[in-house]
Amino acid sequence: MDSKAAVIKSEMIRTRADLDRKIAQLEIRARELTPRRYARRHLPEHALDRAVGGILTLVGLRMAWKQVRQRRNRRAQLRAAAVGHGGW
Repeated sequence: MDSKAAVIKSEMIRTRADLDRKIAQLEIRARELTPRRYARRHLPEHALDRAVGGILTLVGLRMAWKQVRQRRNRRAQLRAAAVGHGGW
C-alpha cells in the first residue's frame, strides 16, 4: 500500500505543479489582454497622424470630384449653346 500511496502522492504533486504553471501562464496572458495593452499592440503608433492623413485625403477627393463635375457641366453648357446657335 505504501508504494501505491507514494505513486498517487507523486502524481498529485506533479498535477498540482502543472496546474500552478498553467494558472501562472493564464494570469500572464490575462495581463497582456487588458484593453490598454491590446490597443497599444494593434493600433498604429501614430494614430493621430493617420487620422489627419485620412481626412486630408477625403477633402482632396471631394475637391477633385467637384472639379470633374464642373468640367462636365461646362462642356454640357457649351454643347447646348452650340446646338442652340447651330454651331454643331
